[in-house]
Amino acid sequence: MDEGRQAAAAALAKELTGHALAAGKDFTDTMTEYIQKGPDGVSWLCFLGGMATSVLGLLGLINIFDAVVEPLAYLVNIYQMFFGLTACVLEAPKDWIGKSQKLKRAQEFIHEFGRFLTTMGGRGLFYLFQGSLDISLNSTISLTFPVGCYMCVLGVLCIAIQYGLKPDALFDRSAAVPTRNDDYIHVT
Repeated sequence: MDEGRQAAAAALAKELTGHALAAGKDFTDTMTEYIQKGPDGVSWLCFLGGMATSVLGLLGLINIFDAVVEPLAYLVNIYQMFFGLTACVLEAPKDWIGKSQKLKRAQEFIHEFGRFLTTMGGRGLFYLFQGSLDISLNSTISLTFPVGCYMCVLGVLCIAIQYGLKPDALFDRSAAVPTRNDDYIHVT
């Protein structure tokens, strides 16, 4: 490869890296913003994760030949689609539930027969299971791997909220350094 092509390839790689880093920063900033909104913001992030999971599960069902060749993988896609739909029903915005009687009945059904899903910790365990299932049964090249990682992070976050984590304080830099009056131990 001549010197001109190497320089062009290096410039292209540098530009693509810059775009990837900018996109990653935007994603992180958006996640931080929703996490700081507290349980309502985290709920919206879980809703989006449920949508992604159900779409990927549905895409896995399109390949009918997998039902014969890899029936276990096909069954897992069915489970993932339903798990994703369950997450969407659980985390649906309150105004959507007020407008849709079917959504309200579905949520009441889940709350009655899956009572552990009514707490943040229970949902966190569900999302952790959902994400770990995605991670363990698929390759790192597939789209389900990052969605699985995303759901695991949300699962841990929901469990932490159950046990007292204040999401708005998570990113508050001033709360991290106690003042002299707020010291746990005060020696005179």
